[in-house]
Amino acid sequence: MNSEVIVPEFYRDLAADKNLNGLWHFTHRRSADDPKKPERTVDGLAHKEAFDWKEIFPNHNDCIEIEVGSGRGAFLAEYGNRHPEKFILGSEWDYTWAAFAMRKILKNTLGNTAMLRGDIFYFLRDRVPDNSVDAFHMYFPDPWPKERHHKNRLLKPDFLKEVARTLKPGKRNFFWGTDHKEYNEWALEYFDAFPGCTVTQRNEAEPTEGIMTGFEVKYRKEGRPIYRSVIVFEK
Repeated sequence: MNSEVIVPEFYRDLAADKNLNGLWHFTHRRSADDPKKPERTVDGLAHKEAFDWKEIFPNHNDCIEIEVGSGRGAFLAEYGNRHPEKFILGSEWDYTWAAFAMRKILKNTLGNTAMLRGDIFYFLRDRVPDNSVDAFHMYFPDPWPKERHHKNRLLKPDFLKEVARTLKPGKRNFFWGTDHKEYNEWALEYFDAFPGCTVTQRNEAEPTEGIMTGFEVKYRKEGRPIYRSVIVFEK
């Protein structure tokens, strides 16, 4: 008999980096009993707290976009520079990459762009309010190519549920790009099956506003096929 796998819930806290302006950490709270381990919630439920976008963007004008996985920040820095009227949050799990991207952004002194270091899924699920995001960007994520690692892929129904919940009412864009054929097919199957989702440009969309990520520049030089799509969430 297969027993149900119970995934523990942990406390996660949002805090500004003390040394790098614009970098935010959304990470596990460490256990007082064992600082090497994250602290589980007392009730076993998700640790959700009220959050206002003004905490990260004090001067935002109610136009918020999120880039899932910003890498070294090439797209984020250029897109934010072109759109001072938009406020864009990038994200990376790894501190080194998140800090690198934030430093690139700061070279352009962009007050409308910030970086989140942490798990973007849990940030969406436990902090971001309903109907508060204008668009999502997700370019060249780790494809986790081995089948036993597919469980680590972010683009799954539970993630799309949070995307749909946090997007504002109306027709909202999700911009997707990858060089990995199998992950692309996996993603498009989930987009096609998700209620209210329509793939309006499938596999042949141009780079968003012509801006290529660092990975895309490299992959195109290598002659790899690139798959870009635009997905509309309507609610």
